Amino acid sequence: MSLPRPEVVFLDLGDTLMRAHPSWAGVYHAVLSEHGIDVHHDDLAAALKKATIETGVFGEAQFEASPETSYQRIKQFDARALAELGHHDLPDTFFRAIETAFMQRSAWFVFPDVMPAINLLRAAGVRLGVISNWTWGAPELLHDFDLARHFEGLVISSRVGYQKPHPGIFRHALDELHVDAQRAIHVGDSYSADVTGARRVGITPVLIDRHLSDAARIREERGDPGLPIISELYELLDLLGIAHPAESTAAG
Repeated sequence: MSLPRPEVVFLDLGDTLMRAHPSWAGVYHAVLSEHGIDVHHDDLAAALKKATIETGVFGEAQFEASPETSYQRIKQFDARALAELGHHDLPDTFFRAIETAFMQRSAWFVFPDVMPAINLLRAAGVRLGVISNWTWGAPELLHDFDLARHFEGLVISSRVGYQKPHPGIFRHALDELHVDAQRAIHVGDSYSADVTGARRVGITPVLIDRHLSDAARIREERGDPGLPIISELYELLDLLGIAHPAESTAAG
């Protein structure tokens, strides 16, 4: 499979460029422990997963783009997950501590293929942007990792008032980088948010699954036989015909 080389590649953040360290639930667990709240890691992971489904993380409604709204939205999510574990009416200082924890460099791991792939894409004349469902502090976090300077636009849901798969966030990104949808690709790890959302505005999607075991099975389950699927960004370079020194570790 190959794709025409685009003018712009947009990239998701979570589980595309970086992942929570040691895990999403692990960061929460550390804060809970610091506040004397004893929760089993597996129970916490299950509660977070359930809250993700029930709160409609991929909602369609427009919302106010402000730091306070960003905080209140993630606080509502956190409160729902912890209520599932029997912890109600926790103080605001606790939720602020969670917010602070996720803004630390130590809470994130940047995948090792990210910088080499970014450099090779840019050297090939491909422009780059970010489209991510993330809290207000995403640009600062990307600056801390020295990643922000490689992107012409950082389009963050909490700062534009739309989250993927809403067409508004994708159109905002296209407008910011002055590119037609047909000349753009979006790479992300969520079929619902990234693939569906990109297609709504005419952007070519690429699904990244960093735990990929069977791309054919994913295509069959989604009823999407032509979907490009990769397990690392080097495979994106292969799709675009951009040479790289590393070997791809999984077939897409």
